[in-house]
Amino acid sequence: MDELEFLKKDWQKKEKELPKLSYEAIYAMLWKKSSSSIKWIFYISLIELGIGILLSIFYHPSFEKDFPMPTFLNWLTYASVLVIFYFIFKFYKNYRRVSTTSSVKGLLESIIKARRTVRHYIVFNISFAGILGIVTIVYVSIQQQGGWDSFVSGAETKDYLVIFVVAIVSTAIIVGLFLGIYYLLYGILMKRLKRNYRELKKIEV
Repeated sequence: MDELEFLKKDWQKKEKELPKLSYEAIYAMLWKKSSSSIKWIFYISLIELGIGILLSIFYHPSFEKDFPMPTFLNWLTYASVLVIFYFIFKFYKNYRRVSTTSSVKGLLESIIKARRTVRHYIVFNISFAGILGIVTIVYVSIQQQGGWDSFVSGAETKDYLVIFVVAIVSTAIIVGLFLGIYYLLYGILMKRLKRNYRELKKIEV
């Protein structure tokens, strides 16, 4: 018992020497981490858009002479750029919101909105990549066989199935790559925001 009491007193002595963070210090630390994560989400989206613009300048499916893409695919691609600009604007607003908030409640709301925007952004890009992939692969496959009229005139059920399976598998691979990239780019930042949100909920009580 004497030895146990000695250990307790020794621990209490050491505990007093440990720095104790105040409410304001904890909030400031979580605010800084959250602001940094949301800022990086904004920066990454800008880099992603820049890469997309460069690719469209130096290479675009419409440049293909052998199998030029249909006009609606070109317009669909241009429309997607406008949507991405919208999401970048939302990311910037989220960053500005979290940078100017001064309360736990405001920071919690900013984190929720930031995470929701990222989820919507990823869903849009994955959906767009899936649709564009399937349409492009089917179109190119049919063009390689002489065009739609030529393909339909001599195609059997297995030919349709082959094109369908190739389109689905290829698109699944493309979507899988996108998911992997987004997990690396945004997944880590999203986890940090989720962790910050949980810590903020604790100090809010």
